[in-house]
Amino acid sequence: MHNIEAYTIREGLGQLSSLSAKRDWMDNTYDAHAYKCFPVSLTNQLGWGISFPEDISFIWDGISDSTPEHVKVLSGEKYAYAGRANGTISFNTGLMFKTDENLSLISMPVPNLFIDGATPFTTLISTSFFRGELPAAWMITKANEVITIKAGTPIIAIMTIDLNSINNSEITFKPISSLPQPSFDPNEYSNVIYELNRTATWSNFYRDAVDHLKRKIGSHQIKAIRLKVNNDIMEQGDNK
Repeated sequence: MHNIEAYTIREGLGQLSSLSAKRDWMDNTYDAHAYKCFPVSLTNQLGWGISFPEDISFIWDGISDSTPEHVKVLSGEKYAYAGRANGTISFNTGLMFKTDENLSLISMPVPNLFIDGATPFTTLISTSFFRGELPAAWMITKANEVITIKAGTPIIAIMTIDLNSINNSEITFKPISSLPQPSFDPNEYSNVIYELNRTATWSNFYRDAVDHLKRKIGSHQIKAIRLKVNNDIMEQGDNK
């Protein structure tokens, strides 16, 4: 578990909340079938989201240069800034974060939230010493079309990461014959999966870490990501 300190340095801007497993496009799949995909549903919860209380709309004329005239914020000017130029738009999060020295903060696109016409930058911030407002920006990819971010839609996800724990990691290629063989017949397993897919039936084998005979073959680290925003201090201050 990582403890992160959050500070509001400009009031009335970014709102912080843990990410939901729900996505509109998943709701719209037949019988909400997409939620049966355990890897997607789990990943949806990876991080906290920063959103704004009002809609933000903007448009880009397709010209990418160092001048700021080509991106116009049409609504939500309080929350967005077009002066970055180069076909980008930045956001006024109003939030600052502090972590221990062995942790950094990664700012990234919200997992499995698809934005037509723009995409967030992914950045790493050394929040053990950085004392500024968390930057957030998008690259606009569709010209001459109004792009609207609905109120409450997270513009980025943030998550702590220990860069030392992954630095100098290696991937080693090995012959497939060196991999321990499963305790079940792979062909039989594949046939069962094929028949289930033909009938649009979800097996849940991977979610439950079992084989086609429901025998345990492993375990997930966790099956749900639970992150919190602790507002106790803010609430106590408001009551003074």
